[in-house]
Amino acid sequence: MSDPSPLPPIPVEYKIDVQSLWAKYEDIAMHFNDLLMRLRTQALAGIAAFSTLVGILTKENNGDFSTAWLVASFIFLALALFWIAIWCLDLLYYNRMLMGAVAALLDLEKKSKSANVDGIAMSTHIAQGFGTRIRYVSIGGVVAFYTIVLFAILCGVVFSWYMHGIAPDDIDTTSA
Repeated sequence: MSDPSPLPPIPVEYKIDVQSLWAKYEDIAMHFNDLLMRLRTQALAGIAAFSTLVGILTKENNGDFSTAWLVASFIFLALALFWIAIWCLDLLYYNRMLMGAVAALLDLEKKSKSANVDGIAMSTHIAQGFGTRIRYVSIGGVVAFYTIVLFAILCGVVFSWYMHGIAPDDIDTTSA
């Protein structure tokens, strides 16, 4: 069997400008990274703001000590659920988009060294990020970030529930 004839050369107008493609891939990866950072910092700011409101609510309880702390415990519980939802949105969606973009960048950079760039693959890599485990970046820091804040919120739930269960007369205000 004879070798098939080589493919005709690709016309210049169809060749890929690797540097422009790399720059676009980098822009997309940075866009997802920026989205993740904004999501995390704005969610953290929201948690801090609501926690501050809980503090104000419990100080201004208008004589209804038990109810104020009960409401505070439910607010902290709602914040914990909100935080878990943000965590899921981050790790299960935006983080995978970022990992796919990074994978496409790494693939493009590897192929560019041999001048064997055979096509655009950003969407393919992002799709693979949803179907496979994240391979390129450890998610340990992200998990630690969300776990620490969730732990603090749950401490607020426990403390508020505890404060709800004690009578105002049981609190020693002379040592403050």
